[in-house]
Parts: sequence; structure tokens; C-alpha cells
Amino acid sequence: MDAYHSRTQPTRSLSVSACREHCIRCHKDFSINYPSACVVPHVFDSRCDPLRLYSGEFQWMSECCGGYGTVTEEEPGSGAFRMMELTACYRGPHTTRKDVMRLQYNGVSVLRCKHNGSGKCIRNYLMQRNRPVFDKEVVYCDGDEQDRHHDG
Repeated sequence: MDAYHSRTQPTRSLSVSACREHCIRCHKDFSINYPSACVVPHVFDSRCDPLRLYSGEFQWMSECCGGYGTVTEEEPGSGAFRMMELTACYRGPHTTRKDVMRLQYNGVSVLRCKHNGSGKCIRNYLMQRNRPVFDKEVVYCDGDEQDRHHDG
């Protein structure tokens, strides 16, 4: 098997059984991991006003990545977003506890697991879709703000 083929083909998680693992980055439970299995969308702040462009359109900057994650809306509140230029905040393999050294939380879209009484993570899995994810769709918990990156 060549190196390209082995990097692009799904691999079973290290566990031989059909048991599912939990991604501590996107909070999805999975049994198969591959190089782009984990997709964390940018999260946009619904409380901020978008930037008005010369074209008359409005540009939203992501709360997690700033200008590296933007979407353009035809009119504020119209819900008509151009998503073609929007990439993911993170796209790569799922991350498990044993991979924790590769993970950096940002307090916005990549959040630490929060567990219920039985030890199950209660975070919601955010999906990349055809419209932006706004902060009001994210379940934030006490302590998330300490992971936020403050520039300046």
C-alpha cells in the first residue's frame, strides 16, 4: 500500500471491538477515523454588527478565527449568505484523549468536554453546513471563557 493510499483511506480506531470513541475536539462519537473525519465550523458572534462592504454587502468575521473565517451576507438579517469562501475552523482526524497534545481549545468552537453524572460528554456536535453557525447555537459552560484567546 503506498503512502498516499494509507493516508486517505479510513482506518478503524485502535480498539478492535465495534466500540465507539469520542472526539474531544468536535464532540462526535465515531468508530472510524480518517484524515478529514473531524470538521469544526467557524462560530460567528450574533451580537456583533457585520462590516459593511463597498459593494453594499455585509461581512461577518468568525469569533474563533477572525478574518480567517468570514461569510458575506447580502443584507443584514436576510439569511442569504455566500458560503463558498468559508472553510472550516478545523478539518482533520478526530482527536481522542490519547491525542490531547495535538489539541488547542479556543473557547468558541473548540471546547473542552463537559460530562454529566454518568461520564458522558454533553457538548453538542456542531456541523458545517450551508449557513454559518452562530454563537447562540453553541452550548457554552462555565470555564469556557478561560480558553478564549485574547489578542492585545
